[in-house]
Amino acid sequence: MKLYIGIDVSSTDLYTCIMDQEGNTCAQFKVDNHLLGATFLRDQILLWANKRQPSEILIGMEATSVYSWHPAMFFHQQEELKSWHVKVFTINPKLIRKFKEAYTDLDKTDGIDAWIIADRLRFGRLKVTAVMHEQFIALQRLTRMRYHLVHQLTREKQYFLQHLFYKCSSFTQEVDSSVFGHAILELLLESFSLDDISQMDVQQLADFLRQKGRNRFADPECIAKSIQKAARSSYRLSKCVEDSIDLLLGLSIQSIRSLQAQIKELDKAITRHLEGIPNTLQTIPGIGPVYAAGILAEIGQIERFGNQAALAKYAGLT
Repeated sequence: MKLYIGIDVSSTDLYTCIMDQEGNTCAQFKVDNHLLGATFLRDQILLWANKRQPSEILIGMEATSVYSWHPAMFFHQQEELKSWHVKVFTINPKLIRKFKEAYTDLDKTDGIDAWIIADRLRFGRLKVTAVMHEQFIALQRLTRMRYHLVHQLTREKQYFLQHLFYKCSSFTQEVDSSVFGHAILELLLESFSLDDISQMDVQQLADFLRQKGRNRFADPECIAKSIQKAARSSYRLSKCVEDSIDLLLGLSIQSIRSLQAQIKELDKAITRHLEGIPNTLQTIPGIGPVYAAGILAEIGQIERFGNQAALAKYAGLT
């Protein structure tokens, strides 16, 4: 005999249905989606387990991003439930929706989705539990945050290039050096006007670039000349507009450097976490710590998948 616990998760509530192996509803109720509510639900599950003495308890809920994560991990980790051979499933909402379509005579009452989830558990053929080990969850949070910051950085750089075009329309055409290099950004932070740059002594400008670029320019005099050429050939702005653009460039540079520093910190944390997960992904050419961490974080422990087809299906490739 088994017990099936269907949980319809929202940001605030856990609608719950406890069902026996014959499809009879043992109990239906709602608790708050927080620690106290989940603890009460656990105690109710234990109460019915002691009454029915099941050989196994299956707990299922739809995968609803952050809302289902805490309940799933809570029930997966409860020592009191482990003696009842509890398995926790987070199920693709599409699977529940398709299963629900087979029922044409259901009342549209609160908690009906919990009943559907419990009945889907009773139906079976859910072989993969979607609860990952904590180390993979931690890695996933880090890699997804990095992905988010990289997109922010790309967007910020695009804004920066728009502002730079207002400031010096010929810069990217004439200057054969990265716009986002430390020395170039420092030059832009000085808020020199185009006329200031045009009239500056070439050797003085080259010394500035050499100092700020930490002697990484192979030919700073050549770069200095190209910057002056760009300044002379660019459109001029009124003082009012130029002051605004200088302010925007300064703010954009601060944002870019802040995002780059955050990504650097994340890379360090990702590398540390990756050291605790044995893998061979980094032996593949082109896959470094960040890509390896991203792949491992999304897959989790590989033992969750019976074969390569199951993994491909989980990834949405088939």
